[in-house]
Amino acid sequence: MSRKLIELVDEQPLPNLISIRAIKPDEVLFVDSKNTQDVTKHLRRLLREEIKIHVLTVRDPFDPTDIFWRLKEKTDSLGWTGGNIIYNISGGRRTKAFAAYELAKLHHSILADMERVRNQYRLRLYRFKDNRPVLKQDIKLSGLITIADYLNAHLPGFDVDGFSRDDRGRIDDGGQFEQTIHRALEPHVDEIISGVRPAGVAHQIEIDLIVRHGNGIGLIEAKTGVNKAGIDQLDTAGNPLYLGRYATKFLITGRYLPRAHKVLANAQNIHVIELPGYHVRRGIPKSERDRLIQAIKNAL
Repeated sequence: MSRKLIELVDEQPLPNLISIRAIKPDEVLFVDSKNTQDVTKHLRRLLREEIKIHVLTVRDPFDPTDIFWRLKEKTDSLGWTGGNIIYNISGGRRTKAFAAYELAKLHHSILADMERVRNQYRLRLYRFKDNRPVLKQDIKLSGLITIADYLNAHLPGFDVDGFSRDDRGRIDDGGQFEQTIHRALEPHVDEIISGVRPAGVAHQIEIDLIVRHGNGIGLIEAKTGVNKAGIDQLDTAGNPLYLGRYATKFLITGRYLPRAHKVLANAQNIHVIELPGYHVRRGIPKSERDRLIQAIKNAL
């Protein structure tokens, strides 16, 4: 029996992407609305080679009754019935979840919910018994996405330019700092890339480094100085409505950061990692390198 998955789409595509990768359905139905059609578009482009995709766009994402009947009509037209349907209520507004819950109960289908608990993604699957959901599986999820997956789920595309260079194409002082951090982290994380430029913003945004550990994604700005440019850049790139609220932001400096800048960074949920022992020729002292690695892994 083929597995059918219903995904409720909101502004954050990661719960949809990770749950699809974990459940591995044969077909998926995205339930979006006018304001979340771009999210569906990115997910369709990313997943089109993996699964068969259907889309239902509801008129009013705040009307659970209308969503219920439209979703029922859609599943009936697709011939989806009974226990082979999984309703994932991780994404979408609560009103969509209300409708999906009632349909799952009506069809005696599986109800799925995914959440991030202490940096660990967990998928819980429920079956209905006497009209009540009963937990059947609680699965810890790891390593289901790549950095490219994460970026493509949020962006129309991106380029990877590598370490910062001067006008003559040579790695500059900032690029050497980036390269040193890259070399320190690479053996201890699942993936790391440098010099990421999102498409569609006319080179206004560049992310020095992006790192992945399990399903955790980190955006890194690496600065040898102590100005607040790195904080501003992370605030722009790491905006929840741009690169999503599931990306962790890091500012790594080659000097001690002024207290006022630390307060500002903390207010914007930016992890500050100071490496005052860094030297362009000697690199990062071992004690600071170990602290850097542990801080990144713990946060992700």
